[in-house]
Amino acid sequence: MIQFVHPWVLIFLVAVPGVGYLRWRRYRRDVVTFPPLQYRSRGKNRDVWWLGLAIAEMVTTAVLVVAAAQPFHESRFERMDEEGIDIALVLDVSLSMLAKDFPPDRLTALRSIAADFLDRSGGHRVGIYIFAGDTYVQSPLTEDRVALKALLDSVSVHALNQTKGGGTAIGDALVMATERLQRQKVEGRDQAVILITDGESNLGLDPMLAARYLKRAEARLYAIGIGSETPQEVYFQGERVGGDAPFLAALDDESLRALTAVADGEYFRATDADALSKIFGELSRLESAPLSTRTVIRRRVAASRWALVGFVVFVLCTVVELTALTRPWR
Repeated sequence: MIQFVHPWVLIFLVAVPGVGYLRWRRYRRDVVTFPPLQYRSRGKNRDVWWLGLAIAEMVTTAVLVVAAAQPFHESRFERMDEEGIDIALVLDVSLSMLAKDFPPDRLTALRSIAADFLDRSGGHRVGIYIFAGDTYVQSPLTEDRVALKALLDSVSVHALNQTKGGGTAIGDALVMATERLQRQKVEGRDQAVILITDGESNLGLDPMLAARYLKRAEARLYAIGIGSETPQEVYFQGERVGGDAPFLAALDDESLRALTAVADGEYFRATDADALSKIFGELSRLESAPLSTRTVIRRRVAASRWALVGFVVFVLCTVVELTALTRPWR
């Protein structure tokens, strides 16, 4: 259906018959300026030419009025975002992640696992949250994979202040990530928390209480344990952590299994090459939905085409009037 940007301009179409009448009246009253032709009768062919010219000028006027009203064709269609779920990547950046049982160290292995996850996460919204003794939002939920990977590359133990006593607060990190997910909850779109850590927590909220909070919020918990069960010495800025009584970091497998059990989640070891595949298999069972459905309106204005037609007809009328209908060429 053709619509108009300025439909009120169409009222000037009432002037179209007047243009034709004035043109025809001018012809009927036309006076021959050459005396030898004064009393020569008008030929029928000339009448046809002038009638055609009058009609053409009426058409030109109508077309230009329509062009001034700016006709357009409008099409509407629904645009739906890719379906997915919301995921919080909760990454441990405490000093224990500098242990070298995963060469070159646990933190580098953590970034590699997280980057692989982002590459395969499809239409999911992902947020990155890091923690040690404190917690920090590295990135809110977004679908921008380029920005996420750039922010992931900057994840390090230096991102948080490790000089206030260090420590690891898994419970605080889980609660913060879950709260952030809840703030951006979309109806029909499930949420999941993926925790990558060595499992040792010695600060903040009890992780078991955080697990119960996740369960109540209906956020699915997946934990990936990274590290070996053999205690490892940790070095930070060239010095051994703990000094003469060195701090030894080991994977707390048992705590992570208990944590995911309370939250009705799943636990995986980073040594399992299929850990991510298993997680994606679990994520595929969650209910996904598009973030939004938008109505896209596409408008194609055809005013220039109508104006071009009017201009062409006007030029043709002018050429005919200056040649075939101009005395003494009649």
